[in-house]
Amino acid sequence: MARRTRFLFWLLACGLTLVACNGGGDASDPGVIGGDAINGDIFITAAGPLCAQREMGGNCVQPTSSSTDELALHKAMTDPDPKSPMINFDISGFIIESPLTKGGQGSIDMSYSSYGLARRHVQAGRNSFIVDGRRYGNANHLRNTDIYYTREQGGGGAYFTFNEEMGHNPAWDFSFVEGEGVTNKKGGAGWYARLGLLTDQTDAPRTRKVTYVGAYYSLSGTAKDLNENGTDVLNIGVTYEAELDLHTGSLSGVSIDYTDPKAQRHTRLKLPDLTFKHSRLYGLSKTQRIDIEIDGPGEDLRPGAPHPDTPRTRHDFTIEALEGEILGKQASLIHLVGGGPKGIFQIMLYRKELFELMDNPVINFPLTPAKP
Repeated sequence: MARRTRFLFWLLACGLTLVACNGGGDASDPGVIGGDAINGDIFITAAGPLCAQREMGGNCVQPTSSSTDELALHKAMTDPDPKSPMINFDISGFIIESPLTKGGQGSIDMSYSSYGLARRHVQAGRNSFIVDGRRYGNANHLRNTDIYYTREQGGGGAYFTFNEEMGHNPAWDFSFVEGEGVTNKKGGAGWYARLGLLTDQTDAPRTRKVTYVGAYYSLSGTAKDLNENGTDVLNIGVTYEAELDLHTGSLSGVSIDYTDPKAQRHTRLKLPDLTFKHSRLYGLSKTQRIDIEIDGPGEDLRPGAPHPDTPRTRHDFTIEALEGEILGKQASLIHLVGGGPKGIFQIMLYRKELFELMDNPVINFPLTPAKP
């Protein structure tokens, strides 16, 4: 596999090292705010204890944050007992298609040609997965945190990642990838998603507002070299603060104009305010168009790169659709994904008090005070 694909596996495994702690935020008038969170429609209705309710076909209804914790859910999903239940999930993720191209010295490279979003129905249990009817089993534990499943019919497989040592963390979830694999020597496609527990009304924060720190990553390209160095993709990461209003369900946006000091790569975009309902992105928020500009040095594997002679390039792309969920106990995590024809982004928003426990909790764009 070519070096250009490394970013995807990094993106799958990427997570912020956090430890558990209790909530914070603005605690003004907690009674009124508690009523908004419990009786309003920002958060989903609690599903009840794990597998206490079944849907047609006998599968467990999708659990919510008060149903169970991540360690117990992981144990239930990876239980190999053929009589153990299957658990339903309806989750969103981004798609990247990768055709095969000829590389140097007769090698075969995978580049990225098209991007998008998809919501898929996932059934998890018996140490296997079913994704929109495609079955994956024969679990192979690559590491303590990663399991690879082979598709029963057709090419491809699925990766399931969860760090059990971090399982008690309130801002922890599961990474899941469904890959069609390299078929007919044409290439393949991957669907990258986060599988977690939607925050429910029973487990909602009791404060008016919750502050988050978002880790933003984007990946874009056209399957054609963007410069003479052979770069076909650009990626960048930025952190910023946002605020979720539990009275309105609105998540504050941010304007980003940032140059990474190490990669010397510059990005510019404006994330609008977004609205959540039933713990998912709602209404017009899902159809926002977001223009993103990235320029700077391309990929250069030489030590100390980038250098003055590292080829520079520019790539602009547009996000045309968004998906997002509020996950975990006390709304500890918000996951956002956006996709367009030339690129995708993923944003992991962690409650600020959890983010601040990192070894190096740098916030590139602090929260801008709201207008009166």
